[in-house]
Amino acid sequence: MRVSFILNERGNVLLCAICTIFVVSLIAANVLLNCTARYNQASNQVRSWNEALYAAESGGDIAYNEARKLASDSTNAFSASNGWTTSTNPDGSKTYTSGTTTVGTNGLRMSQSVKTFYPDTSGNAWCRIRSKGTSPLQGLKRTGMDDRLSNGNRFSANGATRGDGDTLLRKIDFKYDHFTATYGDWFTGDSTKTIVAVSPAPQLSRRIELIASPITPFDDVAIKVTGNFYGLGSAAYIDSYRSSAGPYDPSVKTNPSDPRYVDSQSGSVQIDNATATVMGDIYGNLYTNGGTATKKTLNVHGTIDNNVPFTLPSFTMPTNLPAPQASPTNINSNITVTPTGTAQTPTVYLLSSFTKQLTINQNGSSQTYVAIHLTSDFTGKIDVKPGVHVQFFINGNVDVKAEDLVNETGYAGNLQFYSISPTDGSPQHVNINSPGNLMATFYAPGADFTMNGNPDVIGAVIAKSFYGNGNTSWHYDRSLDSLGEPTDYRIASYVEDIR
Repeated sequence: MRVSFILNERGNVLLCAICTIFVVSLIAANVLLNCTARYNQASNQVRSWNEALYAAESGGDIAYNEARKLASDSTNAFSASNGWTTSTNPDGSKTYTSGTTTVGTNGLRMSQSVKTFYPDTSGNAWCRIRSKGTSPLQGLKRTGMDDRLSNGNRFSANGATRGDGDTLLRKIDFKYDHFTATYGDWFTGDSTKTIVAVSPAPQLSRRIELIASPITPFDDVAIKVTGNFYGLGSAAYIDSYRSSAGPYDPSVKTNPSDPRYVDSQSGSVQIDNATATVMGDIYGNLYTNGGTATKKTLNVHGTIDNNVPFTLPSFTMPTNLPAPQASPTNINSNITVTPTGTAQTPTVYLLSSFTKQLTINQNGSSQTYVAIHLTSDFTGKIDVKPGVHVQFFINGNVDVKAEDLVNETGYAGNLQFYSISPTDGSPQHVNINSPGNLMATFYAPGADFTMNGNPDVIGAVIAKSFYGNGNTSWHYDRSLDSLGEPTDYRIASYVEDIR
């Protein structure tokens, strides 16, 4: 008799099939679990991480645009109508804070703060811009692709090696703002640690800081004009030095071994025009806008670049000055004053005419600051005593001798002339005649500047055009680089706070 094993064999096949399906299901589940984790990481967390930076940088751009208004449109900078609040700090600086703004369709949020500070003696505000961008986090509340938090003893909560569990992504705020809880208020610098719940969903936040520095008129250039340039005399020269490093020495510009040599090669000329007639030596660079320098181009000891266009904004009377003094209201006789102004609140004089001499004394041992607004032509004289800083704003023309502008401070930046640009397009000029030497700066973007004679000049000129026919020796003081009313702001640094 033959025994059949078919039924037993069928049972074994079924068991093997079930085991196979079970193993395949385990593999598929594990693959699905890993794929889900990686999808959550790649599609949601990484996307949110990048979008948070986009939001932070967009907020930084908005704040930087407001900071630029401090130079071009100060009355409308950080206005309440645009959502900004202003507070005054104990040191007199300002802090501007925006509310939280939601942008786009993905729920991105951004908030900004801007604090002014004064790192140099120019009196011009720098801006520290801080911007926070936040992106909502969709998907599962998981920190990364790997659940393992350690491999041996490598895990360290604040160390450089943080284990295998992608724990750097613990920057995700699932329930609470970890940054504020750990470091305090990032915008104000208050180190008080507070627990702030996030709402309505988990989020990722990134923070950037920008430093915006003011661009001032005298930015490493001795003469800068938007129109024609002619000069100086055939035996003239333009060089530079840095007064904070010592007095001017004419031998430095031809002595490369001198440690001050690098500061002697910034006697540059910049022309936004095709006409550049160079007569003397230029110990610096020569820039034109599509022009070809003529005459003694071999006497340019720096770089000649004929593709450097630029624009000069019209100059208007600053609106942030204190109210003017009751007297004097004109200088039609010789007058001596002893003002008490400071760098933040200078003494202001509003004058209708200026035909005689004004002598300005220092207030005791304090540095004394003065702002003069002349609504007519300047044909008089001014004597600035040591310790006095003068900004002279002129609506009309200037016709004086170099010896009429006496600067006893030893620094050209202590006697600054600003020609207010005509609004009706009428011509404007600044004529400096012989005899005498000159130590001053001129910012006259709407004026034709003429210098006659053979003066020794320390300072800088920015004008519509320049003409000089004498054998002038001209020295640009590199300490003027940060001097004058800001014309714009530039980004000096960019960092991301990765704590």
